[in-house]
Amino acid sequence: MTTVFAYHRVADYDFWQAGYARAIAATPEVRSYRIWRGQDDPNYVITAENFDSREVAERVWTSEETKTAMQADGIDMSTVIVEYVEEAGFGSGLTA
Repeated sequence: MTTVFAYHRVADYDFWQAGYARAIAATPEVRSYRIWRGQDDPNYVITAENFDSREVAERVWTSEETKTAMQADGIDMSTVIVEYVEEAGFGSGLTA
């Protein structure tokens, strides 16, 4: 599984979120996702999307359709950072 972290600023979080929800619904390749937003800047957004493979993730993320939708949803394209990662471990941080 490949996770794509995307970091970016949006013009208006609520407007962006509605567009993101439509994009997720229209992209069956996304197996699951999470959204974070800045505490000091609520228009700073981080998304994490899980895909079956890097090839599928890259196909979705590099498509003209995705870029067009991102711009239409108010993303400042000059701030976009996309990282492809895979899980290397996990834990709860709790001790007995």
